[in-house]
Amino acid sequence: MKHKIFILVALALVFVLGCNRETPQEPIATQEEDVATVIQNLQEYTQNPAVGLAKIAKGKKTVEIPAGSVDALAAAIAEVRDGGVVLLRSGQHNESGTVTVDHRVKILGEPGAILISDTKPGAGLPATVDPALHVLGASQVVIWGLDIRPKEAVGGTAILIENSPKTLVGHNTMRACQFGVLIEKGDRANICENTIITTSWETSGLAAVYGIVAINGEDVEIEENDVSNAFFGIWVCDKDGEVDQNNLHGNYIGMIFCKAAEFDFTLPGGNPAPAEFTATGWRAEGNNSFGNADAGYLVIDGANNNVLENNNGSNNGTYDIDLTGDTYRFGFLTPKCFDNKVVAGRFQSVVIKNCGDNNTIIGGQLVDNSQDPCR
Repeated sequence: MKHKIFILVALALVFVLGCNRETPQEPIATQEEDVATVIQNLQEYTQNPAVGLAKIAKGKKTVEIPAGSVDALAAAIAEVRDGGVVLLRSGQHNESGTVTVDHRVKILGEPGAILISDTKPGAGLPATVDPALHVLGASQVVIWGLDIRPKEAVGGTAILIENSPKTLVGHNTMRACQFGVLIEKGDRANICENTIITTSWETSGLAAVYGIVAINGEDVEIEENDVSNAFFGIWVCDKDGEVDQNNLHGNYIGMIFCKAAEFDFTLPGGNPAPAEFTATGWRAEGNNSFGNADAGYLVIDGANNNVLENNNGSNNGTYDIDLTGDTYRFGFLTPKCFDNKVVAGRFQSVVIKNCGDNNTIIGGQLVDNSQDPCR
């Protein structure tokens, strides 16, 4: 994986941190850890839990939650306070509703740790977001190694990141959820190595079912995830992120570069969450989007200055890569995309439809718009 290293020395004193905790909507300033080292230790934990945990928890308050727990996670998070570790032991853990994560903590699951949360999907639009885990007003939170499932047949949102920069969500499995991971004001979030199997976009009857959505958040990294069953597998808005080496299959659209509107989401606090910018300056490389009902990759709604390079696509219902002009395909006007670049690279068989303005297409199988008009 390509992971950026961000080093920041916190400027706030300890007594200032205490004041910040009274207003969790504002991220708490903390001494930042080296991201590459954190990820290396987490990956070692995945391969060798005892050795990896010793490195992750060294010098930090650690609370272990035994299997069979009921509503124990919130108290454990509060107990470890800033920078600590919560370990969910292998087995089932039950939560009756949303658990809020409001300060820096690492939440780890042992292999076989299952978090069952009683959350509900949001019917209609805007969809009310009901998360199992709500990272709110924190920074540098880690959620790693959990199998997140709903109590009922269909759950709400697995993880919501709200006003929480540099959150790392990795190596989790999320099942039967309406939304896998939502990022709302989560600059430099890193969403990696997750398996997300949403409830079926075809049969659930829900108006919205998405795997990973970057609503607002600059420099977000979405890497090496496997996303299936969603209406949009990965949906990126805002600016300057990377979306690399993901597998997208069995969705309606595998990956979409677009803009979330006010009518898409309602946050737990009751506010809408429209994207400030359409997808701008994203780089997508090494992804594999196959067997989706519509497009493998859709660039729409004014998305611009994005680069799609060396992305594979096959067996998609319309085109592997679709760059649109002005269109009403979702029932309302979405303006043409422009100034994007597509490089087929290793995958010269990908089928590319270009109806946007001033897009650069290098290689691939370009659709003849005179024979197949733009829509």
